[in-house]
Amino acid sequence: MSDLAISDSDSPIEAVVADDERESRRGRYGWLSLTVAAIFGLFYAYDVWEAIGNLFLVPADYAQFMAGDKVPWWLLWLGVALPPVVFALAVIVGRRRNVLGRALIFLVGLAVVAALTFGVYAVGSIIFVKSLPAL
Repeated sequence: MSDLAISDSDSPIEAVVADDERESRRGRYGWLSLTVAAIFGLFYAYDVWEAIGNLFLVPADYAQFMAGDKVPWWLLWLGVALPPVVFALAVIVGRRRNVLGRALIFLVGLAVVAALTFGVYAVGSIIFVKSLPAL
């Protein structure tokens, strides 16, 4: 029965984690960390996609309510720029961390992007309401 057991040094999962640990000490990303970064990168890319959609659709909403000249362009562009900046900061901050540490940093960065995006929506709605013509 003991002949069938995999020894600790032969475990492929432990070998991958050990390789990633070695790379993290050198300040590099191993392939496991790159996979984690790519998965979180998809979530950040979705936030950018939403912001680009807002960049095209929000001005039409303002124009529909006869407030087309009061579109908060700076706010829309902030929504586009925010996710890539936070992702880049998460990559830089997570350089010398293990896989779990990097994943947590990406998760916190994603939460920051979500919170700031909600803040952008709130400020945009306040600006929108104030820009409506008086009835």
